[in-house]
Amino acid sequence: MSKEGTDMKIYIRGVYYDPVVKERHGETYKEVILRVFKNVLKDAGISRDEVEGIVFTPPALGGLKQHFMHAHHMGHYLGQDFKVEVMVENGGSTAALAIRYAMLEIMSGRCKSVMVICLDDRSDRIPEGMEFPHFIYDITIAQINLYGPFDSMYGIGAPIPYYAMAGQRYMYEKKVSREDLNYVAVRLRENAQNNEKALIRELIKPEDVTASKEICPPLHLHDCSIFAAGAAGILLVSEEFEKSNPSKKRRVSIRGYGEYHTPTSFLPNQLKYVPYYSEATRKATKEAFSQAKIKPQDVDVAEIYGVFSTTELTILEDMGFFEEGKSVYAFKEGNIGRESKLYVDPSGGRIACGHPAGATPAIEMCEVVAQLRGEGNTRQKKGRCDIGVVQAEHGMLNGSVVFVLEGEG
Repeated sequence: MSKEGTDMKIYIRGVYYDPVVKERHGETYKEVILRVFKNVLKDAGISRDEVEGIVFTPPALGGLKQHFMHAHHMGHYLGQDFKVEVMVENGGSTAALAIRYAMLEIMSGRCKSVMVICLDDRSDRIPEGMEFPHFIYDITIAQINLYGPFDSMYGIGAPIPYYAMAGQRYMYEKKVSREDLNYVAVRLRENAQNNEKALIRELIKPEDVTASKEICPPLHLHDCSIFAAGAAGILLVSEEFEKSNPSKKRRVSIRGYGEYHTPTSFLPNQLKYVPYYSEATRKATKEAFSQAKIKPQDVDVAEIYGVFSTTELTILEDMGFFEEGKSVYAFKEGNIGRESKLYVDPSGGRIACGHPAGATPAIEMCEVVAQLRGEGNTRQKKGRCDIGVVQAEHGMLNGSVVFVLEGEG
């Protein structure tokens, strides 16, 4: 990273994420946030008084929790003074942009340490105390309205059809067979098997994917990420902080950052067809890799925001890890695991680890940090692991954020 033309390192001092679950019971979201706060401090090896700023994401992107003055209320709940107390939101990239906000506070010199706490407390039930008519008007219709005046009238309540159309064109243009696509979910389940925090750890065979329920052609149930409940925390510190109070663990720094947003929302209505590539991902990756002075072949581990099987493939290609239409063969041949040159989604990815969208990018960062520290246990990458990448997106790849992390020493 740089500040006014000079090198300035930002370190990821502490990380933690909860096991991903389908739905959380018996805890308030405030209790979850307090647990994350404590566990990040424990991992960082510092006291709570050493945290100067705090950044939150909304308690649930699905709209089932009150967002107004969330950061203010949580600051009060934690009972601590902060120089920074703010909430950040922008769809699927929310957690990534919250981390970016923390970076900027450190780069400005206002804070030497900022914690980011990300939460998505999803539920498939009507919130307790909410009457059904209010649920329809306040939650369901609001969710449908995300997709604009033309599409929302058909009752689209999730972006699955958009991703499906993009995936269908990608498979047609690049001649990716349905049989080969099955291996994406298979390999991600294999990675998740040794992740005790993953939502889905059961192994499947290629034929099980197409045998699962068809959701929206070409996507079947096993091709799709599952909305879930999850929480994660990241503590960033300045180089000065790290030097004065050195971590006992391998240092991990943020070496590069890229971000780009196109003027589109889900489907780009100015194009004649649904694009299968992401201009935002390509430009964010180029910026991050240029800043870090690396090439795709330098990366050892990557956690990406592949919410569907087809998206997993196109993102990897947009980032330059594979030629267009070729990433599927890495999955088919099993070349994305811990013994591979590029270890893709050690967590199991969004498809197997689960997808609490408001926390997903932070969970990805926790996973990459664990690999760079050598703390991956039974799923630790074999051989050297020095450079990691975290990627996030929002809409249907309308915007993208990319971090490059480096393990030092």
